[in-house]
Amino acid sequence: MISENNNITITTISIRNGLVASILMMLLTMLFFWISGAGSSPVIVWNHFILLIVMYFGVRKYKHTFEEGLISFKQCYISGLIIGLITAFFFALFMIIYTKYIDKDLIAFFIKVNEEKYKHYITGAELQNQINILIRYSTPIWMGVRAFVEIALVGLFMPLLMGIFFKKEKIEETNN
Repeated sequence: MISENNNITITTISIRNGLVASILMMLLTMLFFWISGAGSSPVIVWNHFILLIVMYFGVRKYKHTFEEGLISFKQCYISGLIIGLITAFFFALFMIIYTKYIDKDLIAFFIKVNEEKYKHYITGAELQNQINILIRYSTPIWMGVRAFVEIALVGLFMPLLMGIFFKKEKIEETNN
């Protein structure tokens, strides 16, 4: 059972690591957008990698600092989930602010890049329909919602894997 003191510690460490992950993701995203423009697929891959690394070190720090090298699956999952949700929230907020105020041309470039991709696979009315859907859902709010859902989903499932690797080992008591 997790004590109240441990809950505060899990929450504190997790929030701190979620903020670190979101800041790193923001910086990386701005760098990629500045270098290669919107629609750069390495951004998504690297952002997930950053989340994985920060989540790993956050859970590891908690395990070794406060639990003497042992952590339950529940503690691991809660910590990873908090890191993922904090990261998703702040990164989504960043995407809304970034696309609305900082780089207003990003959405237009995003639509143009995706329109070129679509032209290779579909034509005619179907192409126009896809472009209309893309335009309808390419607003700053939808970019933020998409970023939140994408990162939150990763943040839901990644702690499950972390729990497997960080599971609590049985401590055998020796009776003398």
